[in-house]
Amino acid sequence: MVELRARIEAYLRSHHTMSVATCGRPGAAGGSLPPGAVGGLSASLPTVVPHAATVFYAVDDALRLIFLSKGTSLHGTHIREGSPVAVTVAEEFQAWREIQGVQLWGEAVVLSGFERAAALATYVARFPFVRELLTDRRLAAALKGIEVFRVTPLRAAFTDNRSGLFGREVLELRD
Repeated sequence: MVELRARIEAYLRSHHTMSVATCGRPGAAGGSLPPGAVGGLSASLPTVVPHAATVFYAVDDALRLIFLSKGTSLHGTHIREGSPVAVTVAEEFQAWREIQGVQLWGEAVVLSGFERAAALATYVARFPFVRELLTDRRLAAALKGIEVFRVTPLRAAFTDNRSGLFGREVLELRD
């Protein structure tokens, strides 16, 4: 399991975008879905909808994923309401035998105080351009409402078709 964790960590550190999926009320708390539009359906039909977004992320030493997003985004609202999350990190491949990627399932929170500052330091170390955004008054104004989120994985799967058809190993990360 130590080897699998190391391969998952190496893969996560070698990439920079992830898709984060949540579920919750459509358009909850000013989320970004337009009224009446949930996958082409009326927002009045489903009571819970899935949502996915692609974001930049950084990995901390505990294999937690840090990302920034608007607090009013639909995924941000779902996370604030306690939605479990699923994450995928993968790249495009032309041949099925080359497919690799990581899936994570876990919990996400909006950070504040010291935890927010520490996570933001990890994020800025990975993406130095964010420091510039924070120090330029005009650009910093655009960051108003941006929150720092942290995904704590409870389970992770590494897919590597180079090891065989549907080559997949699962790692339990629960305490």
